[in-house]
Amino acid sequence: MSENAGAQPVAAERKKLGIALKRVAAQEDRVTEAYVSKAMNLDHYKEEIDKLKSHRQELDRPQWEVDQCQRQKQNPQKTLARLERFCHQGSKGLTSLIIDEGQQLLRLVIERITVENGVARIDTVIPPDRYNLRNRYPEAVEGPA
Repeated sequence: MSENAGAQPVAAERKKLGIALKRVAAQEDRVTEAYVSKAMNLDHYKEEIDKLKSHRQELDRPQWEVDQCQRQKQNPQKTLARLERFCHQGSKGLTSLIIDEGQQLLRLVIERITVENGVARIDTVIPPDRYNLRNRYPEAVEGPA
């Protein structure tokens, strides 16, 4: 029962984001139709499409975060194994890094650090694999400051 209760907010959020993405797609269709029917000039069309693209990207990130959260809840052992594998691989070469290289590595894996009420929160970016270092989405790690 508790697993089903936890899935309801995720499903509601996913549905809300899906509806918003469909609205953006419908707006893109209307703008394109206006341009094709010559009711809109090219500059205005590009401006509107760029706005809609930006809005779509704003919606895609929460969708990715909802999906990521759902995947982590479904298989925490896999997530933990991935984290352990990442930490093990990272620790292999840390002792041989010079200061500049160490700082560069930290910039790759730490998005931001905040301290609130004596609790440090480190938003980290753990690459899904060695080929996707550019797909950066923060994952929170919390502990006492």
